[in-house]
Amino acid sequence: MTTVDLRPMSLGELLDRTFSLYKQHFGLFIGVTALPFVFLLLIELAGNAFRGQELGAMQNGQISPSLIGGAIAGGSIVFIVYILMACAAQSATIFAVSDVYLGNEATVKGSFAQVGTKLLRVIGIFFVIFCVSVGAVIAAVFCAMILRAPVLLFLMFIVGGVVAIYFFCRIAVAVPVAMLEDAGPTRAIGRSFDLTKGYAGQIFLICLLIGIIAIVGSIILNVLFLGGSFSAVREHRQVPLGTTILYQIFTFGEQVLIGPIGTIAFSLMYYNLRVRKEAFDVQHLMASMGPSPSPGARPLI
Repeated sequence: MTTVDLRPMSLGELLDRTFSLYKQHFGLFIGVTALPFVFLLLIELAGNAFRGQELGAMQNGQISPSLIGGAIAGGSIVFIVYILMACAAQSATIFAVSDVYLGNEATVKGSFAQVGTKLLRVIGIFFVIFCVSVGAVIAAVFCAMILRAPVLLFLMFIVGGVVAIYFFCRIAVAVPVAMLEDAGPTRAIGRSFDLTKGYAGQIFLICLLIGIIAIVGSIILNVLFLGGSFSAVREHRQVPLGTTILYQIFTFGEQVLIGPIGTIAFSLMYYNLRVRKEAFDVQHLMASMGPSPSPGARPLI
């Protein structure tokens, strides 16, 4: 095991280490993120043939129920595959960050090997978040039906938005907990609430920075390719297949390049919080130098 620098980090130091790790292990993180999304890219490229038939049928006014059903089914499959691939990439990236951070050997294959069936826990966490989000939306709609005063509705949505942001900041390290502490979805979310207490502001700033990076990347991508698409739509002609394929490839590149940054940051935040609140640095040092821990001790990773 190589020497590791385990110490409390300020927000600036955490962000600096995030980009340093990304730069120093660029191939590792790109490989981990690219592997799942290549599968999604192949599905999207294969779907271009069906989209061509769909657009041709729309232009000729020959839309059939089977065509509509196929489009819905295809979109659903792509969405499900995207969720699975995103969860797999995030989970493997967390293990890659953990190995690098703790001075262990990190490889693409080894990172995915550590995920295994733990992927189901990540899906479970996102399912819980989805249910909470849907419940919040239903509650907001219900309140909107009761409260018809515009000012009250506006204030309600502002308060709801702030609460939602705060909630997501508090569960920011739930996935690292699920991966590194062998915790189920509900326990991982609860532990994330414990670890992030008092640090929601820092996590919000990390989310804001990552969001800005993602938005800038998306704007650049759309400026490069959507101009030609809009021209084709205005002229009532089909978007060239080559343009569509290039757009999908560049979208894949954007996901692969930007995707690891947030996961690296939140993985480091997880360890930073454990160092600050649980003396993880001392635990790790003792585990690396002394005998194996007692059976009742909490696992380090």
